[in-house]
Amino acid sequence: MKTPRRSFLALLGGAFLSRPLRAQDDLFSGAPAPDDPLELLYSRRPSFAGGEPLITVRVLEGRQQIVFVPRGPLTALARTEAGALQPAVRDGAPGRWTVQLLESAQGAGAAWVELEQLRYDDKNGLLRARQEWTSRGVPLRVATVGEAYGIAGHVVDTRRYAVLADGDATEAGARRQAEELQARFGVRVQIRRELAVRPRARIELRDPRGNSVAVGESAIELRAGSGITVTQVEHGMGYSFHGYEDRTYPGRLFATVDASGSLALVAAIGMERLVKGVVPSEIFARAHIEALKAQAVTARGEVLAKIGARHLGDPYLLCAEQHCQVYKGLGAEEPAPGEAVDATRGEALFADRNGQSRLVDSVYSAVCGGFTEDNDAVWGGPADPSLRGRPDFDPSAQGMAAFRDGIREGLVSRFVRLNPVPSYCAQSGFAKADKVRWRRTFSQAEVDEICAPLGVGAVRGLTVQGRGISGRARALRIAGSRAIARVDGELSIRRLFRNLNSGMFVIERDRAGWTFAGGGWGHGSGMCQTGAIGRAEKGASYREILGWYYSGAAPVRIY
Repeated sequence: MKTPRRSFLALLGGAFLSRPLRAQDDLFSGAPAPDDPLELLYSRRPSFAGGEPLITVRVLEGRQQIVFVPRGPLTALARTEAGALQPAVRDGAPGRWTVQLLESAQGAGAAWVELEQLRYDDKNGLLRARQEWTSRGVPLRVATVGEAYGIAGHVVDTRRYAVLADGDATEAGARRQAEELQARFGVRVQIRRELAVRPRARIELRDPRGNSVAVGESAIELRAGSGITVTQVEHGMGYSFHGYEDRTYPGRLFATVDASGSLALVAAIGMERLVKGVVPSEIFARAHIEALKAQAVTARGEVLAKIGARHLGDPYLLCAEQHCQVYKGLGAEEPAPGEAVDATRGEALFADRNGQSRLVDSVYSAVCGGFTEDNDAVWGGPADPSLRGRPDFDPSAQGMAAFRDGIREGLVSRFVRLNPVPSYCAQSGFAKADKVRWRRTFSQAEVDEICAPLGVGAVRGLTVQGRGISGRARALRIAGSRAIARVDGELSIRRLFRNLNSGMFVIERDRAGWTFAGGGWGHGSGMCQTGAIGRAEKGASYREILGWYYSGAAPVRIY
């Protein structure tokens, strides 16, 4: 029986529950109708195909032409003005095919720069964001994004506050404003769109000989049994490793139109196949199978947690970059991670919250350095009972009893100088010594240059003010010849000092300059990936690994 369609505005409005969740509020109620591909692409919920969620993922956008090579006979279906798909190509020949824009029009609606997102229960964080951005001279508006829904008797709640920079509401204005804010404050921002009318285009498909074989109204679906290779896929946007490469994708691809009226390519991928591509990009593919299983469960939960809260107004649920989760297509798949995904099919982390089983925010980092961190110490906001900092070592190990309950201010200096470190992340076969313990030295001139935008003058003192349970810095006081400044948040501190490995450090000063002596690589909250490998190598199961890093949580199969 066909599922009733919801209105387009309801799909894009970031609706949230104003009443208690009921059993019939299921993930797959109101799922998109299968006949019109735009209903699939613009839905804020996944459809359900082949016994699992179907996730739409951006491959590329902003193009006038896209070249691809089918791995096997090509099938293409072109969308009509009425929204139906009509067969256009069957058993298409091998070679380089092309889709290109014939004409297009941008969508109509509002576009805003999204400065940050905050948990829906983080009222204090919202107040802080308002004060902070207003003090910087940035006018604000606040919206609610995401949804709360049930799945197999469990609750997934993706609702968040989106803090938006007020502007003229145009796409061009939002893009200009984003560039200005990134230049002024060094923040990576997104564009949030509230579409009233979708963009549209006439898209042409050309065969390897250059013949026009189909024209689709805003969408052409492409299928090939062994996948489709797309040329010059852009990746690493905004990072030092930014580049272009050919990538092969499974299943179905849709040539469609993005919010700016340019050509986009979107993959519709089953959850399990998606996770098979994500896991090797996030952890060593040759890691112990139990660590790979733990990574598969966390990756699946991260997908669920982002659906409906990201890329509103775009014709896809997720991007394939760090903003959502890195997905490189079939080329990233490896046998062992694939086995781990199959062994944990449909599992995500849930914990009991006030009598309801709720999805856990299964964040993770590369190397905790010996102790994981509380979520609120890293990002602020309310404490999550499943994201409490915990030791990543055996408390009975020689010399470690003092650190069992946390790395207090008086213990940090001793802890970051431990050598060797008897932690699971240090003992893993994949441990890198320069990530478990590290040192970074800056000359006085470098420190003065780094801190110049703060207006403090020549730097005279750097003092950590407040630490989390793992010893990670919450704030840094910078005293200069002209003024004193304070930098809040471990990520802000790390970025200020040219991407320090972590916030777990002490600061030394000598004639050579300022030295940060620290431990760990990443924010340290949730699962320590290298620690998970070390635990697995010593016999821990993936359930035991996840139970340690996420207090009170356990994997649950939801499909």
